[in-house]
Amino acid sequence: MQSGPSTHLNNARLRALPRDLIRSRELLRDLIWKDLRVRYRYAAAGFLWAALEPLAYTAVLTVIFQWILAPRAGEVMFGAGVPYAVGLLCGLVFWQFTANALAAATPSLTNAAHLVTKVNFTREVVPLAAFGYPLIALGVGLLLLIGVHLGLGGSLGPGIAWTPVIFLIQAVGTVGIALMAAAGHARFRDVGYLVNVGLILGFYASPVFYDLDWVLGAAHAGRIPEGIAALYLANPMAELLEAYRQALLEGRTPDGWLFVWPSAFAVIALVAGAWTFRRAAPTLADYV
Repeated sequence: MQSGPSTHLNNARLRALPRDLIRSRELLRDLIWKDLRVRYRYAAAGFLWAALEPLAYTAVLTVIFQWILAPRAGEVMFGAGVPYAVGLLCGLVFWQFTANALAAATPSLTNAAHLVTKVNFTREVVPLAAFGYPLIALGVGLLLLIGVHLGLGGSLGPGIAWTPVIFLIQAVGTVGIALMAAAGHARFRDVGYLVNVGLILGFYASPVFYDLDWVLGAAHAGRIPEGIAALYLANPMAELLEAYRQALLEGRTPDGWLFVWPSAFAVIALVAGAWTFRRAAPTLADYV
């Protein structure tokens, strides 16, 4: 089957994406700075909210799952001697990066309709600019996590060097999903609702407030059907959050299998997201 002119045009647009993003780096920087100014204009605590939010979640979920539910269930949520609050905070900090980025990037084009419909520029910078706050929140949260971990008697081992690798995989996959979601939401507003539902499901279907070994043990014991367990592991955040805990809290090199599917998913998501967005870009102004 021969490809048509439109296919060649879309492929050419996709190949030009890195060059277009480099040319639009100043606009990307301005959009990120504008979002941060608006977000914290009337907030007395400013960037402290990036730390207060995960701390509040950690306090509430620790009370519920460690003090109320765990004693009745008779099971430990995290292994390797990791305090529950530290393991939970680790899951929250990195999960919230993806959740915040997708929640902000999905409606970004419609929120910037005044810009999209009047100015000719590389449209990808709009959803990418939505990553500014989640990145800052992640940085603050990571410092908080390390501080709490050390304060409760933990230590940092050589495995911490794997943290940037794990985050690169997570970020690439998140960018790909964000591009698809933003382009889809511009055309069909239902996408925004689907993303919100997906984030709620993803929170509970990711080992944020429990250990991945807890799930694998339940599957091995037959308490979880094999199909459900396979579907659970199809969520790349399941492996990534476990890898973060092994690298940061246990101080060791994460198990190799934790990288395989998330890395493949990240590449697939990025290519699919970039291709989808580039194809939709010429007509986005007609829908936002």
